[in-house]
Amino acid sequence: MMRYILEIPENKIAFAEEFFKSISFVKKVKAIAQNEITNVSILKEIENYENKKVSPTPMNLQELKAMINA
Repeated sequence: MMRYILEIPENKIAFAEEFFKSISFVKKVKAIAQNEITNVSILKEIENYENKKVSPTPMNLQELKAMINA
């Protein structure tokens, strides 16, 4: 399955949704908010944390900076 993210002007959104729905091999058309998390692995990690299946790793600021800049 392939997913695409398209930037569509506000005044053309309805047209674009109808256009993609009219294509036979397009299974689903869904608008995604700009700040919405769609990565399945990230969503699963959040769910695991909320269900207390994993605990956060203690880390100081220096370690965090080193990890980000790696």
